[in-house]
Amino acid sequence: MKNSYLITTSFLLTIFIIYIILFFYTFFNLNNEFNYAFKSLKTLNFHKKYSKKIHHIRDESSLDFLFKNPKVEDLLFTTINSLDGKEKIVLFQGDSWMEQITFPVDDNFISAELVQKFKNKKKVGFINAGTSSYSPSIMNLQLDVLEEEFQIFPNIIIAYIDQTDIGDENCRYKYNKIYENDVLISVQPELHLMYKDLFNYSQIYGLSEIFLNEKNKILKTFKLVNFKFKYGLKKSGIRFFRKYISRSEIDKSRLKKCYGEEILSNLVNPKDSEIKYFANTIKEYIKKVNQKKHVEKIFIVTAPHKKHFDKNFIEGISYKLNVSDIIDSILQENKNVTHINFSKILLNNDNLNNEDIWLDDNMHFNSNFHGNFFIKKILDELSKYLNTT
Repeated sequence: MKNSYLITTSFLLTIFIIYIILFFYTFFNLNNEFNYAFKSLKTLNFHKKYSKKIHHIRDESSLDFLFKNPKVEDLLFTTINSLDGKEKIVLFQGDSWMEQITFPVDDNFISAELVQKFKNKKKVGFINAGTSSYSPSIMNLQLDVLEEEFQIFPNIIIAYIDQTDIGDENCRYKYNKIYENDVLISVQPELHLMYKDLFNYSQIYGLSEIFLNEKNKILKTFKLVNFKFKYGLKKSGIRFFRKYISRSEIDKSRLKKCYGEEILSNLVNPKDSEIKYFANTIKEYIKKVNQKKHVEKIFIVTAPHKKHFDKNFIEGISYKLNVSDIIDSILQENKNVTHINFSKILLNNDNLNNEDIWLDDNMHFNSNFHGNFFIKKILDELSKYLNTT
């Protein structure tokens, strides 16, 4: 009995000492603990509200890269020019390929300048809702949010679907979808991811609430240490349950880390079941667009990655699947949709130097090609359509 008492006392004393050490360490390093915290309750609450419905929105830190003064709505979409009195409203959707129209990558101001120049030729209003890693399911929900919450009713949608979207849909979003009466109503964020990765905001939200709501340094330290303990225990508990206790396929799938290699695996070794699932998410997105009476035209844009070119084998790996082909097969009977297929444009044009058009990630076009070829081609197609209406 005495030994049991001593063991319990020693254990509790050890926990207490560790807590005190962590408390003082955190206290004297408090400024570094909140480097990634939200800077205002307004942006924090906005981010939490819409990420609950559409998995994630833009980072607050990314607003610093806007070419204009940001508003809280820029976390979700950017109004390129006033929509008042415009005959047509054009909405850009997609991932970072579209996001960089207003969030320059690689000093990519060319794309933004082209869109700015184009808007002066027609009575056209532009909205850019492009956001990193957005794919058809997220774009589907984004349309509803823009319409219902912000009264944005686009007449023309330019939707970019990337090669990585098949991986995003199958790895990142599939098991977080919520349906109601067979209609997609949300893609939930993973509240306690088992690893630190992109779009894991659960810890940042908790840290931000402490940072913004508590002014006293001692109380702030106390709450922060307690939050870390609770968060760590809960995360470990969820992981243990999913790995060793649960027999649910969904729980097991949530142990998978959606890093780049996993996201790109469908392009290297495509699986029929995952191709079919991805195709269904595109059909679901197009069905949603067609239900919007204010939408008269949709352009779906696709482009290859560098590894789609046979002469550009990298480390012996090439892509066997091209998402552009999936889009072509889906759109055969859909006259309201025009596919701008840059895979065909590039693969059938020997005059284009495919070695010089890419960023180092081998996925994105460099700023010059993105602006002067990619965006220019899209705007040319848009102009042709507007001239016929």
